[in-house]
Amino acid sequence: MKTKIIFPIVFLMVLSLSIFVSADILPENSHPLKRCVKFVNLNEFSDVVLIGYYIGPMVDTYEAYQIQNGACLEKGYKFNSLSVYWTTKEKFDTLDIKNLKLNSKKVATGGKDNNGNPVYIDVFTPDYLTLLLEDIEPYGGYIDESNPLIKETIEYSIAGFSNEKLIVYKSKQIFEYNNGQLNKVETFDKPSVNNQKPNPTQEPQGFWSKVGCFFKKLFGGIC
Repeated sequence: MKTKIIFPIVFLMVLSLSIFVSADILPENSHPLKRCVKFVNLNEFSDVVLIGYYIGPMVDTYEAYQIQNGACLEKGYKFNSLSVYWTTKEKFDTLDIKNLKLNSKKVATGGKDNNGNPVYIDVFTPDYLTLLLEDIEPYGGYIDESNPLIKETIEYSIAGFSNEKLIVYKSKQIFEYNNGQLNKVETFDKPSVNNQKPNPTQEPQGFWSKVGCFFKKLFGGIC
């Protein structure tokens, strides 16, 4: 009796594992492409903290990490979606990026359930952080064997502040090959900025702060 119960479970586990493994099998007549996406001048903006934030099929709600200068961005599983947010150093020191306050919304998947109703999923975005870039792709994947490209490095830089927004741009892209061809380097112009920084965003109030604010407003004050 036990054998009849265990066998289907083991079979399903092996089948599931084979699906994930086969998804990473080298396609025929192709080779892997390494890709590194990074920010290269964060040390020039000590008051700015960039945060990598990714969601996807292998993530429970979200994963987040502080982006380091010159370090390749990562997003875990290749089908995850990576975005970059920013905040000030002062605000970052008050956050726990593993337990961020999240906003959620229902997004249609394009599929339908057994009753013909649209299927939705919950998509979570962080509160108190400002979106900088979305759908960043640090995964290179595979390319045709006839293409000698083996590595791609994409560099982003901070240009500064303009009209109260932090401005970043792709500053350089480097292509490396496996056929002796010299590396190809493309550089991109820095956008103009007016160095107008944003006003500090009001931090969320705790319970006693809200109580104090209530009484201030009650007697004509502001907070």
